Amino acid sequence: MKVLIFTQYFPPETNAPAHRLGFFAKHLAGAGHDVTVICEAPNYPKGVLFPGYKNGFFQRESWGGVQVVRSWVWITTKKSFLFRVLNYVSFFFSSFMAGMRVKKADVVFATSPPLFGLFAGALVAKLRRIPLISEIRDIWPDSAVAVGMLKKNIAFRFVEVIEKTIYRQSVAVVANAQGIIKRLHIEKGVSQEKMTLLTNGAELDLFRAGVDYAEIEKRYGLKDKFVVLYTGLLGLAQAPYVVIEAANLLKDKNDVVFLVVGEGALKKQCEELAQKYSLKNVIFTGERPRAEMPAFASRAGVAIIPYKNEALFRDVLPSKMFDYMSAEKPIIINLDGEGAAIIKAANCGLIAEPESPESLKESILKIYHDPSFAKKLGSNGRRYAEQHYDRKKISAHLEKLLKEVFISKTLA
Repeated sequence: MKVLIFTQYFPPETNAPAHRLGFFAKHLAGAGHDVTVICEAPNYPKGVLFPGYKNGFFQRESWGGVQVVRSWVWITTKKSFLFRVLNYVSFFFSSFMAGMRVKKADVVFATSPPLFGLFAGALVAKLRRIPLISEIRDIWPDSAVAVGMLKKNIAFRFVEVIEKTIYRQSVAVVANAQGIIKRLHIEKGVSQEKMTLLTNGAELDLFRAGVDYAEIEKRYGLKDKFVVLYTGLLGLAQAPYVVIEAANLLKDKNDVVFLVVGEGALKKQCEELAQKYSLKNVIFTGERPRAEMPAFASRAGVAIIPYKNEALFRDVLPSKMFDYMSAEKPIIINLDGEGAAIIKAANCGLIAEPESPESLKESILKIYHDPSFAKKLGSNGRRYAEQHYDRKKISAHLEKLLKEVFISKTLA
C-alpha cells in the first residue's frame, strides 16, 4: 500500500505533531508499506532553518524507511499573525506542487493544524482521485479565535467553508480526543460513522523510569533540587506565564527549581517576567532534541501541563502527558477536561485551578512534601499508559484504517 502523508511539521522538528506523524510514518514503513511524507524544510519553532538543510522546493531524503519530501516554506523569526499566515500559505502552495509531482498513492493522510497542510492534501487527493483521510488534532480556525489570533470575521467564515468541504470529501476523519470528535459532529456536521479516535500515546520504550540523567543534572546545576518540569511549546494556548508566576510564589524554596524546556511565541514574555521578579529558580533551556526528553523527564520531581482557560482546550489530549506517564512522573494539569479525566482515571496526578498560580503552587507543594505519594502517582501513570495508550497499538489501528480505505477503493 502506498501512503502519502501531508504534515507541515516532521522530525527533526520536535513539537507534538512532528512526534506523532513521525511515529506513525515509521510504523507504517516498518510494516512494509511505501510511505512518502511531504513536510516543510525544518525550522519550527524558532523560525530558523535547521543545520544541514536547505529551504528548497523539492528535496528528498530517507528517514527510518520513509521517503521524505521537504517543501519550501516562508521562514522568519518574527512571530506576528501576518508572518505566521505567510508561513502557512507558503507551505500550502509548495506542498501542493510536491503532492502533484510525487508518484500516485493509494491513500492520502493529511493532518491539521495548521490547516493549510490539510488543504493541500485534500486538493491533491481530489485532483488525483485518491481517497483522503483527514486528521484533526485541534479544531482550526476555532482554536485561533480562542487564543485571540483571529476573529470570527469574513476570513474565518471563508476558511470554515473550506474546512467543512474537506470533511465532506474525506472518506474518514481521525481525531486524537473524544471531545474533538464531539465538536466536529455538533459544530462542523461531520457524521459519527466517518470518525475514528486515535489518541496521542506513550512511547513506552523511550520514556521509562531510571533513564540516566547525570549529564542533564550537571548541565543545569540540578543536584539536590526538586525539579518542576515543563516541556514543549511556550505558546498562547499553554499560558506558560502561569508557570513563571507560580515560580515567583515559590522563590523562597531554595531547593525547588522550574525547568522550562521549549520554545514558542511566549518564551520571551516568560523570560522577561522571570527577570522582572529576579527569579533564580527558573531555568530556560530553549528547544532540546527529542532524544534528551527521557532524561529531562527522569530527573523531574513533578511535571506540569498548563493551559489557557478556554473551553476549546478542555477537549485536548496533550502528548507530553503520555511522556510523563511513561516516565513514572506525577502530573499537574490546570484544566479540568479530557486530559484531566485520564489523570483522574489513572490516579497519576493532581488537577489545579485554571490559570491560577496559587493553585499550581499548592499542587506542587503537595507532591514536594510527600515523596511516597509522588512515587505512587508515577507508578499508577506508567501502568495506565501500558494498559491503554501504547503508541505502537495506536499506530496499528491507523494501519488497519488505511488498509480498510485501500481495500474499499480497490473493490469500488
